[in-house]
Amino acid sequence: MASFFPFSCPLVFLLLLLLRILSSIAQAAVPASDTFKYVNEGEFGDYVVEYGGTYRPLSVFSSPFQLCFYNTTPNAYTLALRIGVQRQEPFYRLVWEANRGKPVGENATLTFGTDGNLVLAEADGRVVWQTGTANKGAPCPLADATAPFQCSLHLPL
Repeated sequence: MASFFPFSCPLVFLLLLLLRILSSIAQAAVPASDTFKYVNEGEFGDYVVEYGGTYRPLSVFSSPFQLCFYNTTPNAYTLALRIGVQRQEPFYRLVWEANRGKPVGENATLTFGTDGNLVLAEADGRVVWQTGTANKGAPCPLADATAPFQCSLHLPL
């Protein structure tokens, strides 16, 4: 007796299951507990920095790396990555700046959202710089509670 469907039921089921799995991977989201928002406000860091600038460290990274709002001109900050070793007084060198040439002001925000994008925006919400990693769906098997950004945060150098 000829079947109405050209495929067997188990094969169709497997194909639908595979389609569902692939679509869930493509729409992967960052858990809300791994997101953050920092505002460029408050006290400056305690230590001397290059070029007589000031900085506001962010707690996203830890030694030997430090992410901070850095400036050498009042109310003109760049998002900077510093690297160094801690001795009597930590000495860090700037190794990367996200928004060189497009500084942000006081109350600018750095946000890592559930879509996986890291965004630097002015206080009025105007985006100045972003990683462009929104909704990429890249799995991160190495991330854990102590290093949630090990895979998901890719800063272009």
